[in-house]
Amino acid sequence: MVSTSGGFFTPEDITRIQWIGEPLVSPDGSMVVFTVTHVNEVRDENISAIWMVGTNGSDPRQFTSGFRRDHSPRWSPDGSRIAFVSERHCPDLTGPAADKTQLYVMDMAGGEPVRLTSCPGGVSSPEWSPDGGAIAFVARVDRDGAPGDVGKPVVSGDRPPSHPARVIETLRYRRNGEGFIDSRRQICMVGVGSDRQNLNTGQSAVIQLTHGDFDHTDPAWTPDGKQLLFVCARHAARDVDNCSDIWVMDVGDLTETSSTPERPFSKVTSTTGPLAMPVPSPDGTHVMYFGHAHPVDTGRQTRAWVQPIGAEQKVPHNASGHIDRNVVASSQMRPAWLAGTERVVFAAEDDGATVITSAPAGINESSTQRTAGNRQDIVSGTRDVSGFHVASDGTRIVFVASDATTPPELFVTELGDGGNWHERQLTNLNAHWCRRTKRVEPIRHMITRDGHGVVYWVMLPASDEGETPSMVPALVNIHGGPHAQYGERFFDEFLVYAGAGYAVIYANPRGSMGSTEAFSRAVIGDWGGGDAADILAVVDDALSRYPLIDPSRLGIMGGSYGGYLTSSIVTQTDRFVAACSERALNSFASFSGTSDIGFWFSIGELGTSPFDDADTAARHSPLTYASRITTPMLIIHSEQDLRCPIEQAEQLHVALLLAGKVSRFVRFANADHELSRTGRPRQRLERFRHILDWFEPYLRPKGR
Repeated sequence: MVSTSGGFFTPEDITRIQWIGEPLVSPDGSMVVFTVTHVNEVRDENISAIWMVGTNGSDPRQFTSGFRRDHSPRWSPDGSRIAFVSERHCPDLTGPAADKTQLYVMDMAGGEPVRLTSCPGGVSSPEWSPDGGAIAFVARVDRDGAPGDVGKPVVSGDRPPSHPARVIETLRYRRNGEGFIDSRRQICMVGVGSDRQNLNTGQSAVIQLTHGDFDHTDPAWTPDGKQLLFVCARHAARDVDNCSDIWVMDVGDLTETSSTPERPFSKVTSTTGPLAMPVPSPDGTHVMYFGHAHPVDTGRQTRAWVQPIGAEQKVPHNASGHIDRNVVASSQMRPAWLAGTERVVFAAEDDGATVITSAPAGINESSTQRTAGNRQDIVSGTRDVSGFHVASDGTRIVFVASDATTPPELFVTELGDGGNWHERQLTNLNAHWCRRTKRVEPIRHMITRDGHGVVYWVMLPASDEGETPSMVPALVNIHGGPHAQYGERFFDEFLVYAGAGYAVIYANPRGSMGSTEAFSRAVIGDWGGGDAADILAVVDDALSRYPLIDPSRLGIMGGSYGGYLTSSIVTQTDRFVAACSERALNSFASFSGTSDIGFWFSIGELGTSPFDDADTAARHSPLTYASRITTPMLIIHSEQDLRCPIEQAEQLHVALLLAGKVSRFVRFANADHELSRTGRPRQRLERFRHILDWFEPYLRPKGR
């Protein structure tokens, strides 16, 4: 128990925490910009602003303000200005652009931000050119450049006009969180003047660099500013497989107009698998990127690859191959070349933690030396790094980290004499909340099954100091994925349940990341088999270690794949007195044709297509065995969920009621698969209330 003078963690505490992310150190290493998000129940918005703090330990200060989201901050090369993306309202914007994110630039000294774009589809992923004269970014552009409202009839009357038919000829036509894909992501560029009076504004300043019916993402400038690296899938089988490639484009004259034809570009990689996040070397001769060489496999670890730019058929070097852990690379987790060395820096999931590590880039090494590469952890420990950035001189790394009881805060680690890194905390924005809120420290354990080490944690219910609790109920939690991990990070879910008086048991069964690729792949073709047995074995081990937990008052719950495994386990045992299956996959047969990823994900996880092998799909689907369920079920689902469409919940609910079982179905309108993580605040709080209200009479009946 973390000792405090306040109360236990409740659902409303998610509105009192400052959620820190997206750290970026200035070019001279003296300052850090980052985002701070708070969950605002009154406005029903997740509001984020950009903040700034000195690496010398000065007090942090808020840089932008408003009632929506400011994010993706980027320093100009000279450190005088910051570009960012914002949802803020602009009175001069009308039409579709008024409701979309746009690109802004603001002097570091403060003042009003200047808007650079008015893109109807919104913008993301800004990146300054090395000379500071332009910013590349990603914008959504309607296919063939057509406005989004072309073809809609204009009629008079009391009702809005009917919509024309939607003609679909591809497999990837919807995406969770976006809906129908009517546009493509293109790399664009906008010029930036040297002072406030010369800043370009308006859509006319935007130059579209890529074209065609393809998504282009992850722009990255080469150090000389003459080329842009980006990611795109342009091969013939792109609708069926998950392959993408790294490409390089000659940018040319930055003063050319938007009517300029598409710039020349070439493919750097060999269409081997899903690749992303190109990071050019300091001399511009090589590129580091991330992915694996398996077009349709699931459960594969992301690796860090290094190869020359422009060298066709060059075999890439696997810089992370010797660690056998999943590498994490994104706009928040920004990998880098470590200046002055021949090493690269990236994050990896490791046994429940997320660490920052470095490895040889392998540019000037022999094949033998490459294979023997050594790993050096820079940031480690029992915690989770959720964002980091490396200073340009390689001597300073800023990062955001949390542990099981402490919300994310900002840190810096600096390279000292002897090659040692020295760490300092830069923010303490949640100090007041930490002092007044009681949290429970989880206890880590491990069991061995079928030659696999399965890690799990137990968080006992919150109690006042000196109080000796009687027998307590427990909630068993299962993560999604399945290729994800629970671990050493701040997770409001567990603290809510412990604060409500439940012991919390959570685990990384086979299929989870954080261990070897063999462990992650051990679930393929065996959903509901060894993974379910791992969870049940964890429960048995926890009960043997903690006599305080009442075996007659166990609940089980999970979301997405965790919802699947919850549904599956209660078809196999009646030891749980209540269950909550959330945003679950319950039927592979329908999931394969209705989910935005179902057609390839089902093949990857089952090892066969449900369209070709209905028996295998049915055998691994909880819906097949719904009549066996005796456990009362709470089913929670979002109506705009395209990852696990709501029909998955509807089918299970109907099957249970027809079989005379107990089922409560809670539907959230205007929400998608990410409701519990990034959904609207009031819906997130309501979700917690439904879950706690459901388990209360079963696990905490009156008199217990």
